Amino acid sequence: MVVKKFNYYRFTMFILAVIIIIFVIVKYVNQKKYEESLEYKLLGLGYQLSEIEVLNDKLSSDEINTVMKMKYNEYIDDFIKEKYFIFDNLEKYLDYKKENKKTDNSKIVSIINTDANIEWTEEERQTDITKEELMLVNRIYSLGEYEPEDLTKVPVSYAYSGIKLSESILPHIEEMIGDAKEEGYKLIVSGGYRSFKEQERIYNGYVNSRGTREADLTAARPGHSEYQTGLCFDIDINTSGDKKESDDYKWLINNAKNYGFILRHTEDKEDLTLFSASSWKFRYVGVEAAQKMSDENLCFEEYYAYYVRG
Repeated sequence: MVVKKFNYYRFTMFILAVIIIIFVIVKYVNQKKYEESLEYKLLGLGYQLSEIEVLNDKLSSDEINTVMKMKYNEYIDDFIKEKYFIFDNLEKYLDYKKENKKTDNSKIVSIINTDANIEWTEEERQTDITKEELMLVNRIYSLGEYEPEDLTKVPVSYAYSGIKLSESILPHIEEMIGDAKEEGYKLIVSGGYRSFKEQERIYNGYVNSRGTREADLTAARPGHSEYQTGLCFDIDINTSGDKKESDDYKWLINNAKNYGFILRHTEDKEDLTLFSASSWKFRYVGVEAAQKMSDENLCFEEYYAYYVRG
């Protein structure tokens, strides 16, 4: 019997051929998988790898899929990197940027988040009263003829006679005014709850004397007044001279947040609230929210959009 000599060369060639076939198949399969990947599809839309990295880092897979249905826009990546970016507002940011290319992206995010691009008459939304001290009431959000169930008179030791507020915030007001008094400062609540009908009378008075445009900057329309929540009030300073320059007022501005209060309308946020600044109007939002707004220099509309509405 003749034993054939084992052909190492043919065997080696066979193994090599098998390896090459496997390599080609694996490469083909991997390529097909890659072509189905988000990265491949985004590259095909015009995104750079650095931009894709941002998308993957900041967005969920569902949000990325939504972006993929949109045309490539060089500003998408920039907006996503903004601190207060809200994905549901992305297309609004882009639309606004298209018409206002010189406007800073951070500013656009603030404008869109706070609905500062919407006129009074374009849209009205119902205030979500279940948010309680964080309910938003402004030129867009309306209370209708809502009335708080816990209205109570503020003791005359802290307020002018007859003023009512939500009972829930009285302890915070009493604590703040009491602490101020201990340090030698004089604060007193000078205005509080207003009903829908009372605000209607006040607003109509402004319209009759100043016109609608000016009235809308200084007096809320009925149903749109925060005084109607029972959480908003005016503070007076018992001092002569310029009250805003008084030590009493400086103490109030520096410490109100520690008791859960914010100065509701400030000069630096008029372009977002679209309401004239007032040095006396304070609103209860809770200590955590008040301190957050102070630390990040946010008006309530900005805070609500990013931290509350979700």
